[in-house]
This record gives sequence, C-alpha cells and structure tokens, in this order.
Amino acid sequence: MEISKLLDRVESNAIVLPEFQREFVWKNSQAKELMNSLFEEFPIGSLLTWETENPPEIKNEAIDEEKHALFEVLLDGQQRLTVLYMLIKDEIPPYYTEDDTENDPRDLYLNVGDGKFHFENKMTREGVEWVRVTDCFNGEVDGVTIAQKKLGDKPEPVLELSKEYNQQIAQLQNVTTRSIPVETLPKSADIHEAIELFDKINSQGTHLSDAELALAHMSAEWAYIRRNMKQKQAELATQGFEFNLNFYVKCMIGTLTETMTYEQVYNVSEDELKSQWYELAGKDNKDGIFDYVINVLQNDGQIPSSDYINTRDVLIPFIVYLNKQEKQLSHDEKTQFLRWLYSGMMWSRYSGSSDTTVEHDISLLDGESPTDQLMQEIRDERGRIEVQASDLQGRGKRTRRFYNMVRTVIRANDPVDWKTGEPLKGSYELESHHIFPKSKLYEEYDSGNSTHRKLVNEIANRAFLTPATNKQLGDELPESYLPKIIEDHPSALDSQFIPDNGELWKLQNYEDFLAKRRELLADAINDYMENLVVGEEGNEEQESADELIHKGENTRIEFKESFLYDVYREQANKDLKKEVAKEICALTNSEGGAVVIGVKDDTKEIKGLDRDYNLMEKGKDSFGLQLRQEVSNRLGQMMATAYTHVRFEEVDEKEVCVIWVDDSPKPVFFEEDDSEQFYVRTGTSAQPLSIQEANKYIDEHWNQSPIA
Repeated sequence: MEISKLLDRVESNAIVLPEFQREFVWKNSQAKELMNSLFEEFPIGSLLTWETENPPEIKNEAIDEEKHALFEVLLDGQQRLTVLYMLIKDEIPPYYTEDDTENDPRDLYLNVGDGKFHFENKMTREGVEWVRVTDCFNGEVDGVTIAQKKLGDKPEPVLELSKEYNQQIAQLQNVTTRSIPVETLPKSADIHEAIELFDKINSQGTHLSDAELALAHMSAEWAYIRRNMKQKQAELATQGFEFNLNFYVKCMIGTLTETMTYEQVYNVSEDELKSQWYELAGKDNKDGIFDYVINVLQNDGQIPSSDYINTRDVLIPFIVYLNKQEKQLSHDEKTQFLRWLYSGMMWSRYSGSSDTTVEHDISLLDGESPTDQLMQEIRDERGRIEVQASDLQGRGKRTRRFYNMVRTVIRANDPVDWKTGEPLKGSYELESHHIFPKSKLYEEYDSGNSTHRKLVNEIANRAFLTPATNKQLGDELPESYLPKIIEDHPSALDSQFIPDNGELWKLQNYEDFLAKRRELLADAINDYMENLVVGEEGNEEQESADELIHKGENTRIEFKESFLYDVYREQANKDLKKEVAKEICALTNSEGGAVVIGVKDDTKEIKGLDRDYNLMEKGKDSFGLQLRQEVSNRLGQMMATAYTHVRFEEVDEKEVCVIWVDDSPKPVFFEEDDSEQFYVRTGTSAQPLSIQEANKYIDEHWNQSPIA
C-alpha cells in the first residue's frame, strides 16, 4: 500500500494502535536511517495488521466503536509509521499523545545539494542548502529560492542549480508514493495469537524484550495495565526512584508466579492482574509494596534515590518476600534484608543471567531463614562478603557497586558540609569532590595513562559535598584547606573516613593517602554491614514498657487504659479505637514516640489488656489485627506497616501493648467520615490544626506545598 494512503488511513482512524503497544521510542538516528532508506529506494520491511470485529482497547481512545464494524489493528510497524506520519503530516498521529513520544523526528533536515540527512544543529541552521523535511512535504520549499540564496542574482546559474535542488526535493516527496507491504492476520485470530505472531515477525528493528512481550500479553487481559504501570513509574520518579517498565513487569511476574518465567503470565486473568498490581502499587497508587520498599530504602537504608542502586533486580526478591508476608516484617527481617541488598549490589549478584539468578533467589524465600540462605549464595559465589582495601584500589565512580556503597556508608555516618557545618542528610544534592584536585594530580601523573587516570579518580580520593562547597574549594590542595575544616568542624573528616594525618595530605604522599583511606573505607563498610541499625536513633526511644510508665505521659508518651473496652459503660466502644489512631497520627506528625495501651493515664495504674481480649474472638491475635486495621483505615497502610511497631510486654503480671511510632517523612492525615484532619502532639494530647495552621506546620516541618 502506498505510504500516502497508509497515512490517510491512520489520520481517519481506519488504522488504530492497541493499548498494549509501546510508546514511540525510536531514536533520532533510527528515524534518519528510515528516511535515508526511503530516499534511496531501499526496502524498509512490511507492516503487520490484524483485521478484527472485536479489537482490544485502543490507544488514546482514538475510535468510535459504533462507527466501525471491522478494525485494522496495527501490530508491527508503528515506529516506522509514526516517523512517516510526523515528517509528512507534521503532526503526532491520533493514536499517540505528546507524552507518548520520547523523541520528535520533525527536526530532521535534508541537504538539497548532496541528498544527506541530518538533525538540526548549527550546520543545518546556517547552511542555505539545508531544509526541514516537513517543509518539503507541505510545499514550503522551492529550489529557486535556495539557489538564489546561495548564488545571488545570477539568473542562469541559479536556474541550473535550482533544477538540481528541485530534483532532490521531488525525490524526497516521491517517498509518499512508495509502497510498503502490509501483511494482515485473519479475523479468526485471537489477541494472544496476534501477539505471538507479532513477536516472531518482530525480529527486525527495535525488538521486544521478554518483559515487553509479557506486558503485551497481560495487556490483552487487562487493557490498562501499561497505563497503570506508567502512572506508578511517574509517581515514584518524583521521589527519586526511576525504574523502567521492564522492572514493574518483572515484579508482577515474580509476585504472581514466584518465578521469572515470562510465559506464565500470558493467560493470567484480568482480576488476578488487577489484584496483584494493587498489592504492589496500592489501590489508589499509594501505600503499596513499592511505597513500603522506597520507605525502607530512604529512611532505613540511606538510599535516597535509584541512583544509589546499581542493579534494580536486587529489589525483586525483597518485593516478592514482602508480597508473601503481606508487608509484615519484623525489625530483624528488615535489617537482614537490607544487609543482603547491600551485599547483592556490592558483589554484582545479578550481573550475569539475572533472570535465572532472581528466580533461584526467589526459590529460597520459603526457607526457615531466607536471608541467611541468600547471603550464603553470595559467599559461595564470591568467597566472602567482607570488603578488603584492595577491592577499592583503582575503583572510580564508574564502579557503581563500590562507589554507591561508599556514598551510603558516608550518609549513614552523619556527614557535615565542610564550609557551613550543616548536616548532609535528607534531600541534599551532593557532588563528588576530588580531595586532591585533578588539576594538581595531573601535574604529577599522565592523563593519557589509564593506570594513572584510575589513581587520580579513585573512590578513595572522593568526598561528598554540596555543589557550592565543592566549587569554593576549587583546586586547593588538602594540606591547605583541610586544617581549616578541622578547626571549624572537628568531626567533618571523621564522618567521611578521611585520614587525619597531615603528612598524608601532601601531594608527594598521595598514594600513601589512598592506601590509608582505602583501609578506612573498607573497615567502615564492614562495620556498617555488621552493626546495621534500622529505624532507630540509637536506643533512646526503645525503653521498656516499665520505663515508659515510670516516666509518665509527656510530649512523646501517651497512655490509654483500653483499646475497645469502655470502662464507664463496661462494654465495647469502637470509638475508643479511633482515639488511639489519633494519638498515633499526632506523634508521627511531631517527633514520634510511644502509645502504651493498658495503663490508666492519670494514675499510671496498670490495668492490662484482658478486658479488651475478652471482647474479641481470638483474644490477643484479634487485638493485634484490629489495631493494624484501625491504623491502616484511619492513617494509611504505610503507617500500619512501616511507621508503627507493636510489641506486647508484661508489667506487674499484666500484659500491656506498646506502639512505637516513627516520625513520618511526610504529613499524615486522620480520616473520618470522608474528611481528613491534621493532628500534632501538644503537651500530653493530640490536637487538631486548622487548615491555615496545618499549612504553616507542614511548610515548616516538611517544606511541602500547602493543603487545599
């Protein structure tokens, strides 16, 4: 079929694109090569369409199903057809939106002198023979005008040259008359047969990966799964965690099948797909397993963004385990999994056949001690977990597995800025600073020698500072600026494991400095891994129930006599449960703290939990379940699973419940009767704030936008 007719059919929605298809992902180089092939009359392959009366969901809802009895669904060739449509029609095809196009090929130029193509740059802007390809197709290019610009007022030479130019322009315009073979699947084919045939034919061009093919099959069952994945992808990207769609597909495969066998999800029902996706992403795109993992990485793991993760696959076994455990992890399990995540990244656990390795590691999750088995796999493969100084020798920023671990350990060691003394925590954007400046080192070392370049750029010659401080230090030598830093901020060097021996700061002792700092960094990594502390600021908040009761109520400690039992009516009162949730909300929005249930607030008398247990079908088990449900329903699932830690203790032969509450990294609202209220801890009680007060508080504590 002629290209012009194909494009007209796209314009009229006679050819449509199914929802499961990818976005426009071709690079500019591919678009240029396509046009060059057509210009030179080389073959460009065929298109694959599927005629059906029952189409899958269509991208961009580009058709009125009532007006079409038979649909021609484009299965293969949308990248080529999109390039042609945008260059010839100068518009985005109706099956895409602007957000669906990663690159725009309409800045492609043709040189009418030699017939070469090039994307816009200084050469195309200043050269008179360069014209936009789209302008050639819409009739805005004339060879005479171009020839006049090149030769000036010389009628005969201009006429001769314009003929050559117009010949090139006509050759380009004739592309619209070229024919592209169109292969068509019969109406009898179903969607899975269409996708499988598509994959077989799709051996040329931008080939589908196994994950992309699995996503296409899942889209055949749940049309909008791709759209849902992209929404979650965009939401997590705003938090600093950028993962491609393949990662989300693999998480679905892992949690649905506990394998990495892509074909096993080809026929999973829409209901199963939705149910599993909502577990991962959250029903309203929040409080899902992904959110829990990000919380653990940022708040417990000193990993502020995906830039610190050198292999995304290391997260998949953790995500599968969380799915199996319904996001209920003990403090020890969280610690052990973080230790394993660090080890897996440092020792490149998934550098080879990653899917095979991920599947093997998933198979270990049902063991009695899964993290022990996972760690043993790394030991068996690498011989050890511990880092040695020699592992860091010659390793620079490109060796992400060690570079990221050094950054993580330094973040965990309370570093401060070398100029201001401000803690370098939270959302600070840090730059990698050469302690010995490159400009000085290359006076001693050969920049053309790869061994010398590795020495200059070693991890051991890096510190992490704010961009402003990095710029201020410039090319000063450490023997000049480090003494001043120690004087102003005594802990600054220790926090980044920098040798304090002034002799090592001299340029002639650079390699001795590297050797010493490698030792310090290796020891720091091993110590951090060995003594990993998760979710605690030392042990100051982890007093026993007896100690909390002895202290009495204050800004961080709240007593509740019961959870469900009304001491005045001597019967169940569900309103009491929401009072506990309010106190938890107030504490997490303040500085965190503890709620102790089973203690009379005014006298500190131990009442215990038996009266609550007696009102519940399964006693203590029901108590814990109802407590989690109340927190989840009122404050969100993340509060129930990530920011509250419940334990039961015996005091004076009576059992009490202690709920440790972390301070939240973002505002938490209390939900009641379809409305939200913001609580903070004031004195010994939870106090609601007005919208104006809440806006001010949120801005001061989290630097976030006000609420409406």
